[in-house]
Amino acid sequence: MASIASNITSFLPTREDILRDGILTSASKNIPLTVAVAIIFTLLLNTLLTPRLDPREPPLLKPSIPFIGHIIDMFRYQAKFHIIVSRKSNDKYPVASLQMLNGKMYAIWDPEFIASGFKNKILSVDPIIDGYIDNLMAPSREGLKVLISPEGHDMTHEMIKHLIPTALRGVNLEKMTRTALGQLALTFTELAASPTGEQIPNFYLWARHLLCFATSTALYGKPEHDPFRLNPNMEQAIFDFEASLLQLSLGLPFPSITAAKGFKARQILVKGLEPYYGKKFYEFPEASEFVRARAQKLQSDPGCKLPVSDIPKVEIMVPFAAMGNSAPTLFWLLVFVLASPQERRDRLRKEIQNVMVLDSPDSGNSSEVRMKVSHLLIENECPLLKACFRETLRVSVHQITSRVVTEDTVIQNSSGQEYLLKKGTQVQMSAGNVHKSPGWWGEDADEFKPERWLDPQNIKTAKTAWVPFGGGIHLCPGRNFAMAELAAIVAIFVLGFEVEPNAKGKKEWKLPEYRLGSLVDAVSKPAEEGRGFGVNVKARKGWENVKWNIEYAS
Repeated sequence: MASIASNITSFLPTREDILRDGILTSASKNIPLTVAVAIIFTLLLNTLLTPRLDPREPPLLKPSIPFIGHIIDMFRYQAKFHIIVSRKSNDKYPVASLQMLNGKMYAIWDPEFIASGFKNKILSVDPIIDGYIDNLMAPSREGLKVLISPEGHDMTHEMIKHLIPTALRGVNLEKMTRTALGQLALTFTELAASPTGEQIPNFYLWARHLLCFATSTALYGKPEHDPFRLNPNMEQAIFDFEASLLQLSLGLPFPSITAAKGFKARQILVKGLEPYYGKKFYEFPEASEFVRARAQKLQSDPGCKLPVSDIPKVEIMVPFAAMGNSAPTLFWLLVFVLASPQERRDRLRKEIQNVMVLDSPDSGNSSEVRMKVSHLLIENECPLLKACFRETLRVSVHQITSRVVTEDTVIQNSSGQEYLLKKGTQVQMSAGNVHKSPGWWGEDADEFKPERWLDPQNIKTAKTAWVPFGGGIHLCPGRNFAMAELAAIVAIFVLGFEVEPNAKGKKEWKLPEYRLGSLVDAVSKPAEEGRGFGVNVKARKGWENVKWNIEYAS
């Protein structure tokens, strides 16, 4: 009661304020009485409007400011919201009901319950997608009607369950990976040829461009067809669009003003993609099966044919999904590895040399470096490189997964503990809360420590409390492509180049701070887009002027 009173009275004017303003009336002369009435009224209102819970539902956590406290904190703390609320309760609750005005939202913080939520088909993303399609993609009225229809849902589910996974595995995955690796080889061959190396003023933007350029080539095929080569503004537009997702998703009026950056970015992306889809460049053999299969499905599905003009609007989500999370992940992976103690870097170089290198200057051939890369090679034969990749995802991914309960259902953990989730309630599952939990990862949970993945005792923890790619039918289908692409870049840096920091003129590894993670993005970005964090890169002695040749390890 005291905390409620303090919250209310902090917003009330003092007696002196009222006297000064000349508005003291006979009804308000007794300030303590006024405060008491306000408190009683608020308590009564709080009781009347508090959502009623079934005893089997998760326990209710009320906000510090009645009705609106959780909403205020959610917008204030963004991705940190769930960590803060969970810590306030001393991580007592694996699942909680959070009061939102006179309603509620479920928050799942325990990894076993999150896994149960991912597997539960009753927790659906469809209502959320239906609510955001118009605001994020701005399709035509006809296109919107198609996308949110039952037939549109069937088409989406077919793509998620079958078409997209097939397009990103086997020979299709190999083709995409080979194309990306070929582009990376050209870039690093050019870098190795520079006698003085390269001074990179913003390492984040440099790494981002490197990743986006290789990925767009793998997605869209021929350079003369690639929208990102034809319109360089599209790369920045991807990240401006991502930064404005929350504003756009709210559907505020006059989005060209209220969400100006995102609105403009969406226009750039749609305009850049229109020639590609309008001229059906996706039908050329150089295009990825991922892009081709999606476009053909959208245009020719017999039960749900989308207007041709709407395809670029829908497909802005393809490069967003392929680049938006991978680019910052690459940056953190690189700086974490390059800033590692010498002993760790030496071990990593030795592992890469023994497993991935087919030929190099160290073996007597100074004109070419031949490497082999694939996600299976990294998974099975490069334990430290894999550990660095996984640990980077653990410390940088803060994704909040949202679902809606479409029918009353139950989630449970391995001990048989259950919670009832009621129809119509939104559910949020916080990967960041799990990834930073000292209870699962120890008191050094905030630190980059890849060695924790090499301890057999941590295997169970890793399998349970590591969820960077989501789960269930929405498990990220591009994770294997991303692993191979990022691992190749790190391996090349470790093997062939000397990198020293030049952050604001100081040659020391002082990593940038994290930008506040958004409710709707997944991977933390460096603050101020990495401004001020630069590096100097040059070829290692004996590795100058080499030709990089990166092969796919079948």
